[in-house]
Amino acid sequence: MAWRMLRRCAPFATRMHPCPPLAYMGNEPQHDRAGEMNLQTAVTKPLRWPRRHPIASAVLLAVLACMLVLAGRGLKPPHFVLDPATQASVTPVDEYVWRKASDWLDGRKYAVLTFDDGPYGHGVDEHILSVLRHHHAHAIFFLVCHRIDDTTGRLLGTFEQEGHIIGNHSFDHLQLNKLEDFDLYQQIEGCSRRIASLTGHRPYYFRPPFGLTSSHVRQLAEASGMQQILWNANTQDSWQTKPEQILYWTREQTQNYSILLMHDKPATAAVLDQALTDLESRGFQFVLPEPLPPDAAAD
Repeated sequence: MAWRMLRRCAPFATRMHPCPPLAYMGNEPQHDRAGEMNLQTAVTKPLRWPRRHPIASAVLLAVLACMLVLAGRGLKPPHFVLDPATQASVTPVDEYVWRKASDWLDGRKYAVLTFDDGPYGHGVDEHILSVLRHHHAHAIFFLVCHRIDDTTGRLLGTFEQEGHIIGNHSFDHLQLNKLEDFDLYQQIEGCSRRIASLTGHRPYYFRPPFGLTSSHVRQLAEASGMQQILWNANTQDSWQTKPEQILYWTREQTQNYSILLMHDKPATAAVLDQALTDLESRGFQFVLPEPLPPDAAAD
């Protein structure tokens, strides 16, 4: 009997399979004269593994992915707030897992557009507004208040009417971290008062000129009711004048949740439409942050 079992199991043993199950014909197995089971009367059943459906599974996953993508399209972008740790990027608020999955599958990204050193005048601001309007985009304009005169002052109302935000960029665009307390106060508070006199309310975002700040500068801005905003993506348009260079740095530096630094100047206005078109082709949508609660902003 042992020899017969070995002969039957040998082909399966070489493939690391157990001996196939036996099925007997009739109600009782047949025995030989020695009382042992007669394996010659046994009928074996071949191994049958359950069939799998990889194509059907792939189709189901593809359908679910399409549903997630379509569910995310057409919805308003999630709400964003300034990242309190860096003050240089934004973070979504109460974003659901399915929305994150939809954004990832569809390649959807978000960025904040900011323009420093305005108002420029001479039609530059109007051109920037026209491009933003064409792309259904909104931005934060950080204004240098000594540049606000009777002519450019009318632009502040247009900024807000079209859904943009006006921020404080100091009164004279000085290196604030090197000023004494009185002069620092005049630069920050004087600009806020100038903006409030034209808009009817004080600004709630502040950006130090050149990005040069300190804990004291930040504390004084917060005491004036503003949050400090920096950036983590730079178009280099403060010194670049060639359109291809501005476009290159825009593409290279803008990432998901970036705050993009631009300037209110002719060179930027000239390439803005192409820059936004390029970002949109990469899946970017342009958003504005919501003010943080006072306790979170002060952390």
